[in-house]
Amino acid sequence: MNQTVSALEAILSYFDQAAQEEAIVARPLSDHDLQNYIQSTKRIREYLRAMSSVKLKACDRVVDQLKRSLNTGSGKLHERFKQLLNQNSSPLDLKIVTSSDRKDIPPFPPGVVQTLITIVKNLAEIEIDPNAAKTNYLTSYREIRANCMLKSLNPLYLSSMVELKGVYEKGSSPYIQYTTSLLKLCRNEADLADTLLDAKLLSLAFMGSIMPPIEQWVETGRAITRRVRKTFNTEVGILFDVIESLEGSMNTFDSVFGLARRQKENDALELLKTFKATAMRTFIDFISDVRNQNNPKYQAMPLDGTVHQLTSDTLNYMKRLVAYQLIVESVLNLIGDGNWNSSEAGASQNRRPQAGRSGRSAVLQHYFADVLEALVQNIEAKSRFYKKGQSLTQLFLLNNYFYISKSIRTTPGLLDIINGHDTAGMPAASLTSAIYEKPLKQNVDLYQDNWKTCVEHLMDVTYVQDGGVQQVLNSNQRQTVKDKFKNFNHDFDELWKTQKQYSIPDPDLRAMVLKDINQVMIPMYDKFITKYASSSGSGATMEFTKNVQKYIRYDVSMIKDMVNQFFTNS
Repeated sequence: MNQTVSALEAILSYFDQAAQEEAIVARPLSDHDLQNYIQSTKRIREYLRAMSSVKLKACDRVVDQLKRSLNTGSGKLHERFKQLLNQNSSPLDLKIVTSSDRKDIPPFPPGVVQTLITIVKNLAEIEIDPNAAKTNYLTSYREIRANCMLKSLNPLYLSSMVELKGVYEKGSSPYIQYTTSLLKLCRNEADLADTLLDAKLLSLAFMGSIMPPIEQWVETGRAITRRVRKTFNTEVGILFDVIESLEGSMNTFDSVFGLARRQKENDALELLKTFKATAMRTFIDFISDVRNQNNPKYQAMPLDGTVHQLTSDTLNYMKRLVAYQLIVESVLNLIGDGNWNSSEAGASQNRRPQAGRSGRSAVLQHYFADVLEALVQNIEAKSRFYKKGQSLTQLFLLNNYFYISKSIRTTPGLLDIINGHDTAGMPAASLTSAIYEKPLKQNVDLYQDNWKTCVEHLMDVTYVQDGGVQQVLNSNQRQTVKDKFKNFNHDFDELWKTQKQYSIPDPDLRAMVLKDINQVMIPMYDKFITKYASSSGSGATMEFTKNVQKYIRYDVSMIKDMVNQFFTNS
């Protein structure tokens, strides 16, 4: 009987205590009253456990009252948790985000940390109590911290999405800094979660807080690869910079995803594969563009015979690849030596050994050789566009051959790659000599043929009479001299008329082309005109006409000036 009475008294006491606890959790929650508040929620949970075995209908009202009080208390603790976490999760300044030192990130104040730990511990206990409603405080934690990371990284995200204007400069991609800063914030999140949360919940909370920023970062990377596929001529360097950055950061990413227990879903590794696949595709697309003689991008022909856009784009692209030689070679090896031609009819695959005697991969040398071979074939095909004048065809080929040769020789490292690692430091007599130097000389010689008739008109004879040099010309001889001046004027005028608008932008090539004209034709003209024209007003050495001005249209200085204006497009 005494035990029964004691049990009933205990149950009846819960009726009064339920009202007392309800009053405690109903009042506003403050940090100085936090411990009393938490103790109240613990007592409520204790009362609920005790009354769970009581089967009296009269107790149902008290149980409901206690559950409402527990939900009110846990709800207010949850709100205080979110409030404190939000107050200390403001977006970080960009200077802090991009600094190399993780210690630059301001820590939570010690008092705030202790309060959060206390609240989290109580919420974790309530979360598993069958009498309590779920607070979803972990969801709040993940959302608040993820939002902090997203806003902190937003400037880098936006700058990474901006389309490039002009040519990409090595190391200038904001996405590289975006990657570094993301990892920095992820490591900071790991430390914070480890400080605030129970070890059993660490992985779940950490994964939830970092995944939205990582997903945005991954999608940004994929957007970059889609963009570069369209603009690889100018932006291909971004791919190699990012590949280098990702490969260098992969251990850190593995650690981050390991903490999140996502070892089998390393998003960074998948993104690295995407960047490499895009780089592989650009190599194939590029050589295809160079080879395609009907590419609408390169249909326009320079009317002055200067360097074709295809030639300059091709050499500029090759120069960019040289800056990333090791990464480029590794990506080309993924394609397979020669397999960049696999889409072309009759192309051989894997036709070369992977390494030369030096032990270095020769794949880039082989790729450049195929690109240059395709370029030469395309340029020679395009030269047939100039149907009206053979001289313009020759100048077009000269400009392009010389541009190729000079670009190869003046770009650090490019000549060594093209000639092979084993020939570094030796005279370039292999590929460049065979493909560019000889055709260059041949086209210079072919161009000189345009001046052949002018030179022939200036060829003279010494007239001999009675064993001495003839001083007076007969009528036939005078007519011959007249014809020579007349024909020279005509042919020179035609050359001037047709070629004054032609262009040789490179001064070295221009000097090479005009060398024989300046060293052969002009001295011949000087000698010829000196012989038959008046000198210093003293009369003709050998008079061929009374009307010298009719036949001698140019003096030597005029010829020199006009020749020096050739190919300046002036």
